[in-house]
Amino acid sequence: MCSRGQGCTSRDGGLRVPTLLEEFVGVRLGSSPYLRLRSVTRIIVPFLLSLNVLFAKDLPSVAALCSLSFALLLLSGAPLRVVRGYLALIASVTIFIALAFMLFTKVPGRVLWELQLLRVQAEKGVWEWSIVVTDASLLRTLYFSLRILSMIFIATLFIATVGDRDMLWGLRRLGLPAGITVGASLFFRGIGFFLSDFAVVKEAMEARGVDFERTSLAKRFMLYVNALIPLLSLLVTRSFEISTALETRGISPGTKLSGSYHSAPLTRGDYLVLSAMCLVTLAFAGWFVCG
Repeated sequence: MCSRGQGCTSRDGGLRVPTLLEEFVGVRLGSSPYLRLRSVTRIIVPFLLSLNVLFAKDLPSVAALCSLSFALLLLSGAPLRVVRGYLALIASVTIFIALAFMLFTKVPGRVLWELQLLRVQAEKGVWEWSIVVTDASLLRTLYFSLRILSMIFIATLFIATVGDRDMLWGLRRLGLPAGITVGASLFFRGIGFFLSDFAVVKEAMEARGVDFERTSLAKRFMLYVNALIPLLSLLVTRSFEISTALETRGISPGTKLSGSYHSAPLTRGDYLVLSAMCLVTLAFAGWFVCG
């Protein structure tokens, strides 16, 4: 285990840095075989899974992708209570998709249930508005719900296993320019800084007698808007300091960074996982083209 913001065990030849999930939520991840993979592997795996979302065009393929993403999430050691927090979102989106198919779109198929809401008799014919539940509409609702669930699993896998330094080292190993590697790392680190600064500002407001629990929603919104003023000033100050530091070191968006630092050679496990994921991606692409 490691304390917030500190390293603990070896990874990629360096210290074990907190992952994005540990920085955002404050949870702690234990050791797992997936976390022992190199940072470049833990970046490529979610990327390939994201490509597979585009290739999953039917219910069997998206169900297979959802199962694979969930299995990798379990192997990563990520706490499932983080995923449970998205269940309300998934349920609401699923209901919205189902209503869209049943209220506004008549999907051809075997009718399971039908209810007429409105019937208008006109000179040129009859206009009807009905709720029609067909087997095809239910299958489409399930398809889109599993697709959204797959994307949530993939995003959780990424933030639960990759830190901002992991991203920097992994992208440097891939030989990408400094503008991409440093920009991606600073983007996620900036989110962590923002959440940390917001917690400090909120504690300061509570110390001055502000009770967020008993405050109305409208007043709470105005308090949060007022809290953005010091946060934005800190953001501008940090951006200026970072740009000055990068300019001092002679780093420009097109600078090629060396990938030899903080990167140990890939292990057999890395090659095995990368090979398996490439084969899976090719299988989904073939399914998409030929299926």
